[in-house]
Amino acid sequence: MKQMTCAQMGGPADCTVMLSGNTAEELVKDGMGHVTQAHPEMAANIKKMTPEQTTKWMEDFKPKFDALPEM
Repeated sequence: MKQMTCAQMGGPADCTVMLSGNTAEELVKDGMGHVTQAHPEMAANIKKMTPEQTTKWMEDFKPKFDALPEM
């Protein structure tokens, strides 16, 4: 299990909610659940991303996830 704050994942800089997942995809899913509830305007922008933008974001995110320590 790995953890990141919302802010570390690209959310608002002052959001310290901890998100977790066993895989990068699980962490993103947890993050989207939080963003949908706590930051709906950000969630709306994320949902407008093209498939290419989403793929690029995930390609950039995976190395960050891989570098996290196991909890």
